[in-house]
Amino acid sequence: LSGEVEALVAPSVKYANFSSNDFTSMSRFEKYKVRSLQTLRYCDVSNNAIEENATDLLANIPHNIEQFIASSNQIYGNLPASLDDLPKLRQFNMASNALSGDLPGFTESLAILEELDVSNQTTGFKGPIPVDVWRHLSLNILNLADNRLTGNLPSLVGNLAVLEVLDLSNNLLKGSLPSELGMRGGGASLKLLGLTNNAFTGVIPYQMGQLQGASV
Repeated sequence: LSGEVEALVAPSVKYANFSSNDFTSMSRFEKYKVRSLQTLRYCDVSNNAIEENATDLLANIPHNIEQFIASSNQIYGNLPASLDDLPKLRQFNMASNALSGDLPGFTESLAILEELDVSNQTTGFKGPIPVDVWRHLSLNILNLADNRLTGNLPSLVGNLAVLEVLDLSNNLLKGSLPSELGMRGGGASLKLLGLTNNAFTGVIPYQMGQLQGASV
């Protein structure tokens, strides 16, 4: 399939999977706008060739969306403020695109967001990682690798007790590693920790020895 993909093909659609095709554009979330706020839960347009501005594309993303997957496309620009108002969002994956600007904190999904993957951006997010990111207590996967993120890794990382993947590789992060990185629930859940190619300094906290079974 090629051309433009229309995720809201009908006013009552709940599940839309258009992954692994040759779509080059995607219509904005405007058709059936009112009803779509109560219907569309899952949208997967990954592995296409969609070249759209992210701000325009996601400005009217359905309020009740639970999973949005648009990895491996050519979507560019900043993520819109509307992403901070998605109370049911559990998965957001836009890895391998050309996103830039500041990373949103996804503030309304603090209690339930399980996966946030915006890694491998050809342009890259800049600035510090929002404090709210470290307050998503349900996160299993946090992949922010291959961007231009700056600042320190805060002690709040210790809040992420069920985290299995934390990849911050290939950014511009600096400072010392917090001891809390190895104290989160005994580190039992962490399977992958990626910190390479940053500007961290100091010694490795001895608490990180508690990360048994993790690939570092």
